Amino acid sequence: MPIHSVTLPEIADAYRRHCKHWVSTSVAGSAERDRDARMAGAFLVMPILLAVALATSHTLFSEAGGMLSLGVGVFALPMIFCGTLSLVRNSTMIGLAALASYGIAIGLISVTAPSANLLLWIMGAAIPLEAWFVYRSRKSLMASGSIAVGVLAVLFGVSMWMGGNVTLTAFSLLASLGYGASLLVRCASALVARGQEARRDDRVADLESAIDGVVIGLGRDGMITALSYKAQEHFGMARSLLIGTALLDRVHVSDRVHFLSFLSDLRDGVVGVSAEVKLRCVAASDTAKAGHAVRFATYRLSGVPHSRDNGFVVVATDISNVVADRFALDAARTQVETAEITKGRFLASVSHELRTPLNSIIGFSDVLLQEICGKLPDSRQREYVELVHQSGTHLLSVVNAILDVSKIEAGTYPIMAETFAFKDAVTMVHDMMAHQASQKNVTLCDRVSKHIGAVVADQRALQQVLINLVSNAVKFTESGGVVTIDAGVRDDMLAFSVSDTGIGIAEADLLTLGQPFRQVQNDYTRKHEGTGLGLATVKGLIGLHGGQMDIRSRPGQGTVVHVLIPLAGPRIDPVPVDPVNIVEFRADSDSEGGSHAEARKSA
Repeated sequence: MPIHSVTLPEIADAYRRHCKHWVSTSVAGSAERDRDARMAGAFLVMPILLAVALATSHTLFSEAGGMLSLGVGVFALPMIFCGTLSLVRNSTMIGLAALASYGIAIGLISVTAPSANLLLWIMGAAIPLEAWFVYRSRKSLMASGSIAVGVLAVLFGVSMWMGGNVTLTAFSLLASLGYGASLLVRCASALVARGQEARRDDRVADLESAIDGVVIGLGRDGMITALSYKAQEHFGMARSLLIGTALLDRVHVSDRVHFLSFLSDLRDGVVGVSAEVKLRCVAASDTAKAGHAVRFATYRLSGVPHSRDNGFVVVATDISNVVADRFALDAARTQVETAEITKGRFLASVSHELRTPLNSIIGFSDVLLQEICGKLPDSRQREYVELVHQSGTHLLSVVNAILDVSKIEAGTYPIMAETFAFKDAVTMVHDMMAHQASQKNVTLCDRVSKHIGAVVADQRALQQVLINLVSNAVKFTESGGVVTIDAGVRDDMLAFSVSDTGIGIAEADLLTLGQPFRQVQNDYTRKHEGTGLGLATVKGLIGLHGGQMDIRSRPGQGTVVHVLIPLAGPRIDPVPVDPVNIVEFRADSDSEGGSHAEARKSA
């Protein structure tokens, strides 16, 4: 079988993975975990360096007891440091103790050595570099520099005590050159990594500045491992105070179940996970007594798994203004709906209250015109009674239209679908409106296709639609004009239209047609009475049938109103029948006779 050759990068990656096993699981940030992993690597290399220094400074088999004790201490102390590192969360004190022990071990080796050793001088001078490889900060250089100064002072004193002689063997020279080369290689790689990290931080900063929100590094346990620079701007707290804490602690109590569900979906690898939760933020207080105030802002959380570890990358976007606008829109919609319902109820109530006295006025004026109670002595009196009768009739039609519109808007207008011949409905409307058209010298004609037979619809409602459309067409058509009713079948739909050669409607006014109490205002329309309820009623009745209405017009050329209604009738959801009622119905039919049962069934 083929033998796989192990390369140097593979060995380095395996060593880094081994070092990460010594890092405590309570360490929050990825940068801190990498630092502790480098520290563990330094701990593991420490006994090897000291052993080489010990071997180059002493004869291997001389002073066996002392060297064995020193060797045990050299190898045992780093393992103690590694074990402690895997248990604690803050590794600063462990690192300082390890540096001090390393320096003390170099000093002890130099004191017990028969002569000065070049490798010990290099190791003592390189202590700041070793600390910088781990921490990569200026503070580490200052602390380790003081330890290096102490070690070099000991080496200088030992060297002066021994007369300034330095033993330089071949093994010592090779060890010194090898350690020096390793320092150069590690310095170069650390500088390259630092440059790459700086460029990556610049790219991350640019990306975070483009994102309108906070980028949060989240562990699988819900702990905050990293935060973008905008965190303090949003949450009002320093990033260092937030990293290492649970994000759940900042979530409002009412949204914690929602957040835990969001975190569970992330763990399960669900794609496109998002949640809206309220996060605790700190803001400046409005009063001088309190320095700050706590508020909860609504954030939308969107997360994806992290590409390098087992955590997640979550983007928190502040949507407080969007939520506020949503609530304001809902409140405005509720207010408008309440106003519409109140208006409809008011109109229905007023219409009912007006119809009773109007019927009395129309009835008594009609009695006077018929001269049932006696002949009117004066022609002027008869003229006044006719005006009362006409005004009452007109007002009653307006009240009925208002009542119909309010019922349509409230959804209580009854639609009784039945089968009837559409041609008969058109003929009835033609006969009804013929007198009004002849008085204005307007020609009224109808063209109904012979393919139209029976339709399923509310006959009274369709006749009302035709009456209103033809009445408007006749009213706004001048003498000598033509009003036409066309009807046909198109794709299982009843298609009919009412066209005229009247004054037409401007394009800007077409948008307001069909709204209650809206009329086109011009010099011609002011001569004719109307409330603007006709087209509103037509539009509502067509909508109840599941149909459509389209108006096309040009000023001075006329208007065409197209209507489409399903031939099969409006869709009406069936009312569920209670089985208990069926049993009672059968019992009644047995006791009361078949004829009564049939009547109840028809009802």
